[in-house]
Amino acid sequence: MRDERQIATIIANDFGANATYVEDLLRQFRQSPSSVGEEWATYFNGLLGGNGAGKVGGSEGIAPLATQLEVAPLRAPAVDVTVPAVVEEAGIERVIIRGPAVKIVENMEASLTVPTATSIRQIQIKLLDENRRWINRHLELGGRGKTSFTHFIAWAMLKAIGKYRQLNDAYQLVDGQPVRLKRQEINLGLAIDIQKKDGTRSLLVPNLKQANRMNFRQFLD
Repeated sequence: MRDERQIATIIANDFGANATYVEDLLRQFRQSPSSVGEEWATYFNGLLGGNGAGKVGGSEGIAPLATQLEVAPLRAPAVDVTVPAVVEEAGIERVIIRGPAVKIVENMEASLTVPTATSIRQIQIKLLDENRRWINRHLELGGRGKTSFTHFIAWAMLKAIGKYRQLNDAYQLVDGQPVRLKRQEINLGLAIDIQKKDGTRSLLVPNLKQANRMNFRQFLD
């Protein structure tokens, strides 16, 4: 029987940046084994049973399965956009992606090669909440809608990037030479999960150009 550290190591080796998602699925599986798909159940049974389905540092037997499993955070948005050109094979339906969804796929694939880090901070939001209430009261008097926490968090991000401009830099190879791109403008993109009339879902990313040149009123509008 593997301990929790060994299990976490195997998942990290097999799924990389998606390990947190898989660990959440594992917790769900432990509470209710029938709540996950058959492939995930097979994977987790082998993982928890320690019956040779995987090895720390080698993950023999698990890695091939891991490459077949769909990891929702990185794959789900792109496949919901198209209908035509269905390819069937051994009970598997594959829908060829076309149109704007192709660009989403390219971005998703490119993101897998980008180093990522997660930093978590706990902060008090009482002041933020009170300020939002006062602003919304003012806006309501003029019939100008309301603000959300997303508005304030995005605005704070813009101000932070404006102060630490290196966060807006990019990396590119130009004629084989590594180059830092120092951007003068700050564009803000926000991914939005949209449900269509037919029930399917699609990921849209509205992009606010030159957001750093706006005041809060313009930004809110």
